Amino acid sequence: MFFERVQGNDVYNAAQNPPFAYQPSATNVYFSNPHTSALTGATTTQAFPSTLTNIAYHYPPPGTAQFSLGVQRQIAPSVIGVIQYVGSVGWTQNNGRAINTLPLTDPNPAIGLAKRRAVATNTQSVVAGTTIFPNANLYRQFPGFSSIRQEENRTNFNYNSLQVGVRMENKHGLTFQLAYTYSHEIDTATNDLNAVANPFDISYDRASGGFDRRQIFNANYIYQLPFFAKSGNTFERIALGGWEVSGVTVVQSGIPQSITYNGPDVLGLGGDTTNRPDIVAPISYPKTRLAWFNKAAFAAPIAPWFGGGNQGFGNARKDAIVLPGLFNFNLAAFKTFSFTENVKLQMRFESFNTFNHTEFQNIDAATNDANFGQVTSTYDPRVLQLGAKISF
Repeated sequence: MFFERVQGNDVYNAAQNPPFAYQPSATNVYFSNPHTSALTGATTTQAFPSTLTNIAYHYPPPGTAQFSLGVQRQIAPSVIGVIQYVGSVGWTQNNGRAINTLPLTDPNPAIGLAKRRAVATNTQSVVAGTTIFPNANLYRQFPGFSSIRQEENRTNFNYNSLQVGVRMENKHGLTFQLAYTYSHEIDTATNDLNAVANPFDISYDRASGGFDRRQIFNANYIYQLPFFAKSGNTFERIALGGWEVSGVTVVQSGIPQSITYNGPDVLGLGGDTTNRPDIVAPISYPKTRLAWFNKAAFAAPIAPWFGGGNQGFGNARKDAIVLPGLFNFNLAAFKTFSFTENVKLQMRFESFNTFNHTEFQNIDAATNDANFGQVTSTYDPRVLQLGAKISF
C-alpha cells in the first residue's frame, strides 16, 4: 500500500495564478481608449477576466494498493509453470476539473438554455424580455474570472489480471519463457492532471482506461543450434558450429480510444470541457488504413436547447473503440569466437519486426476531422542490425 505526497505540479500550476502571484499591468495606455496602446498604436485585447488554476480545498493524498496470489510448480525437470492473480486499486487519484463553466441550472430554465445557446452559437437574443449576450464570462459560476481549472483528487481506478506462464531452463539447448496475461483496467482519469470531460459528472469518464490492454502474450527464447558443433571439419566447426538464435515475440490487443466530438459547440458551457459523440449504430471494424472502424456508428450529440439528453454530452463511452494491437517478431543469431581463454569476439545479426509486418498504431479520433477514422501512424518497419563485441 502506498500514499503519494502532495502533487508538485498542482502547486506549481496554482502558484502562477491568482491568488498566489498575479500581477496585471497596463503600460502606456490611454484611459480614453484602454484598448489602444500609446506606445505602438496596436489594438490589444483586455487583460480581464483572468483564468485561474486552483487546488481543491479538500485534497486528500492519493493512495494505491497492489496485491497478488500465485502458485508455481515444477511440471518436469527444468520446466516450471506459474499461475497467479495480480491486482491493483487506487483511490483519490489526481485529476483536473473545469469549475467555472456556465451552470446547468437557472431560476428560469428557458433563460438558462438561452445563455448556453448564445455562448455556443455566438448569437445575441432576447428571451422573456431579457437580452442574452454571447459572452460566457457574464454567466459563469464565479463572476470576475474566466475559466478555472481545479486540480483535485477525486477519481479512482482498479486493475485485475490472470497471469499464466511456463519457463524452461537450458534443456536440450533450449531456454524459453512463455507468458500470457488476461486483464482489465478501469479508471476515470488515466494520468495525473488529466481533465475530466464533464465537470458535473465525473462518472462520464469512468470506463476502460488508457492502460487497459486486455490480452498480452510474450515469448522469449534462446536455442543453441546443434549443427556442426562437433564436426570433425575444423572450418565447419569454427564457422558454422556454435551458433545460437534468440528471439522475442509479442502478441497483444489494442488499448481503448476515446472518440472526441469536435464539431459545432452543443454544450455552451464556456469551454474547458470535452464532448463525445452519440453512438447510433453498432461499431464494426473494417481494419483498413482508411477506416479502422465504421465512422457511421457515430453522430453529433444533440444540444439541450434542441431537446438533447444528458445536457448535450454524447453517449459514447471513453472506451468506444479499441486501437490496433501488435503482432511482432524480433530475432537474432549470434556466435562467440574464442581466440584465447580471455579474448573473445561475439558476432550478432539482429532483426526487429523480422517479417516486416505492417502494424497500425494510432487513428484520428476526432469526428469532424477530414481523416476521422483513418490510421495516422504505424509501429517501426523491419530493421536489420549487425554488431560485434570484443571481450578481454
